[in-house]
Amino acid sequence: MRGWKLLQWVGAFIAVSVLALWLVHGANIFTKDRQMRVYREADPIFGTQREHVVWEPGIWIGLDLAGPLAAAGIGAWLVGWWRQRRQR
Repeated sequence: MRGWKLLQWVGAFIAVSVLALWLVHGANIFTKDRQMRVYREADPIFGTQREHVVWEPGIWIGLDLAGPLAAAGIGAWLVGWWRQRRQR
């Protein structure tokens, strides 16, 4: 009986943490390995602004990865809930 309750908690934790990470990373549809940063520099002589683009490497989780992981966590939670309820 305790194992199914543990499965419920682990499944819920995985689902919530993966979706929170997805939201923090920008709620993108696809996982990105680089992100564009635009820096603006003011030219003191002419008074114009120039844009300097830099691509920073990193991992930003998208829904293509977070969706199936969250679905697996919700599925584990449902299986644990169903099995625990069935044993009562």
